[in-house]
Amino acid sequence: MGNERANLLAKEASNRDMIDVQFTYSKVQIRNINDKKLTENWQCRWMQSKNGKWTRLICPEINMTRLSADFYCNQVITGHEIFRAFQNRMFGKDCKCQCGEGERIKHVLKECPVWAQ
Repeated sequence: MGNERANLLAKEASNRDMIDVQFTYSKVQIRNINDKKLTENWQCRWMQSKNGKWTRLICPEINMTRLSADFYCNQVITGHEIFRAFQNRMFGKDCKCQCGEGERIKHVLKECPVWAQ
């Protein structure tokens, strides 16, 4: 009698247009979905932010990979540099490079003939 009832219910269920079984996400799937949404939102805010323009030129795409850098790399990436333009803005020091131009990151990395040597 028990098998007949189970067979009848299975037959009725197979004739339905919609399945009434609901599957839930696993904890890992939920975490992955949330991580993806958070990363997408973070990237959107990063691209629209008025702050960090210099850093965004260097790192346009956000990611969770840890970078290993030294003091000087961090200064260049963040724009909180030891270069004279920052020192001038923060402390009123002379901002002239050895070549006579204003010592900005872009100048030192791309334009300065003294630093190019």
